[in-house]
Amino acid sequence: MTGLSMINAGITTQLLLSTFDIEGVVHYGIAGNANPSLNIGDVTIPQYWAHTALWNWQRYGDGPEDELALEENGDYTREIGYLKFANYTVNVSSSSSYDNLLNNVWYQPEEVFPVDGTPEEREHAFWVPVDSLYFQLSQNLLALELEGCVNSTTCLTETPKVVSVLRGTSASIYLDNAAYRAFIYDKFQVSPVDMESAAVALICLQQRVAFIAFRAISDLAGGGSAQSNEAATFTSLAANNSVTVVVEFIKQLSAASFHASFVS
Repeated sequence: MTGLSMINAGITTQLLLSTFDIEGVVHYGIAGNANPSLNIGDVTIPQYWAHTALWNWQRYGDGPEDELALEENGDYTREIGYLKFANYTVNVSSSSSYDNLLNNVWYQPEEVFPVDGTPEEREHAFWVPVDSLYFQLSQNLLALELEGCVNSTTCLTETPKVVSVLRGTSASIYLDNAAYRAFIYDKFQVSPVDMESAAVALICLQQRVAFIAFRAISDLAGGGSAQSNEAATFTSLAANNSVTVVVEFIKQLSAASFHASFVS
């Protein structure tokens, strides 16, 4: 168990890899949702993960055309994009000019020092792919039947499903804001939004260990419909669905490993 947040997940993953002889990491849990086509109870299998809370916060008065502090050293970049706080100002007329002292935050890739790399020579990573063989194997789970009821009287209106998605995102932030949810979906096309998976992905990237994550949707981050933010009601259902999927994946993985050993 990693515990809450990116730092706990990263520390736990590194301890796991340092203490045991690990062939691969299979991570699972629940998440908020940024993708309007998904529903509570669905289990997502993202192909890529990113940490979206490493920022360069730009000083007020500077804009997209201005170089960031320490950008010339290669420490920061404007390649990934930014969030402009003034775009989310409310209660102003269409003819009003307005700004925001919080200005812009620019998304940054992580510095990574691979275990097989040159010492003290950094690399950068924003979108971290899951293991290609793990991802291919996980596609066998898309028809898996999942639970849709907490009990005899509390059920979801849509039958949960296993879904392969492009991207997931993590940050040490509990996201319950519809405007930011819509922003990161439009900007990055992310589906699950959690607080740990990208940390696990980054440690596995640094250590060159196979990795995949399964995240069940417990709520629509920020609300917006009758069943959009029912985390308190459906967390247990989402958690059980994530366990169902990961157990089946382990069976598939064990069968594939046995077959590979037998063939060789």
